[in-house]
Amino acid sequence: MKFISTLFMLLSCCTLGMIACQTNNTNDSKTKIGESETEEKTTVTPITDFLKQGNKGIGSITSFEHKPFDQKLADEGNKLFIVKCTMCHEIKEDKIGPALYGVTKKRTPEWMMNMILNPDKMLAEDPDAQLLSKSYVGTMTALGLQTQEAVAILEYLRQEDSK
Repeated sequence: MKFISTLFMLLSCCTLGMIACQTNNTNDSKTKIGESETEEKTTVTPITDFLKQGNKGIGSITSFEHKPFDQKLADEGNKLFIVKCTMCHEIKEDKIGPALYGVTKKRTPEWMMNMILNPDKMLAEDPDAQLLSKSYVGTMTALGLQTQEAVAILEYLRQEDSK
């Protein structure tokens, strides 16, 4: 008789355990369904390649093709940077204007070229330039650079950003 009651208790525990597991599985599957529903409802933000699809700025430069790195052009850009830009900019430290280290990784080449060539128009119409200018004492002024000179400065900045 003791054997039968022990067997009965064992079967009862197993049955209750199976019922409990089945209930938990049902709850788990509801949770999983709810989770997947939540995942489906969550909108996935596409990854944007800002350097290609970002703000191009306001001005005459609407497209720019990066050619292979040109050391001679970068050296020319370094000289121009020293003469034209270092009054307000440094590579790794803020001055009157922002530090320019990493700028070629944050901005499109078109935006940088438009800012270099026509800062007045950029500051008047481009929201990114306006926001940036609020963080610094002065605003960028037109330096009278030609397009090829701006390209040389951009090549120099590319070189600095690769260090």
